[in-house]
Amino acid sequence: MAVSIYYSVFDTPLPEHRFERLLAVLPEQARRKVLRFHRWEDAHASLLGKHLLLHAFSQAGRQPDLEEVLYTSAGRPYWSDGPDFNISHSGNMVVCAVDTGGRVGIDIEQNGGIDFSDFREQFAENEWRQVVTAPDPVWQFYRYWTMKEAVAKANGIGIVELPAIHILSDSAVELQGFTWTLTPLTLQESYAGHLATETTPAFISIEKITF
Repeated sequence: MAVSIYYSVFDTPLPEHRFERLLAVLPEQARRKVLRFHRWEDAHASLLGKHLLLHAFSQAGRQPDLEEVLYTSAGRPYWSDGPDFNISHSGNMVVCAVDTGGRVGIDIEQNGGIDFSDFREQFAENEWRQVVTAPDPVWQFYRYWTMKEAVAKANGIGIVELPAIHILSDSAVELQGFTWTLTPLTLQESYAGHLATETTPAFISIEKITF
């Protein structure tokens, strides 16, 4: 099983002509999704996430068509005859993971120095204790949060409440009797991230894409 990860960072808006050119490549429904966002960061994340996905499938020798993307009853996107994929974005970064051997989930979060006490109910007692007693509690919060979110997204069966996801170790998380493999991601210093896969990947490639 191999996992390919592609990511892009957009610290400033793309030049208008480049944004329009990337937008024009997408089918009408995908264009509408991009344009519904008011913040330029959200619009760029939506646009570049779709292009990362197109690039990922092209690299795998596929000819993807975004109009052929299907959705589960829980709203998770997939291609009926393609490898599994997942997209995440936070701050000024968007990332896409493609797994040739099973379900995959990916989550990134920019360290924003939030008051994480509002999220106490999302963690088991022992998990919360490890967060608040860590040398850097905010960073530990983001680490654990991305572990749980990556698994929730990989699960793909339906809406998953984060308290139902149990962190067993730095590389294993249990949900509904199944143990997922977790791989930490350090794409940039201020971002926490994790990859969730059904088994330990034989190989993980990471590539930064510049648009």
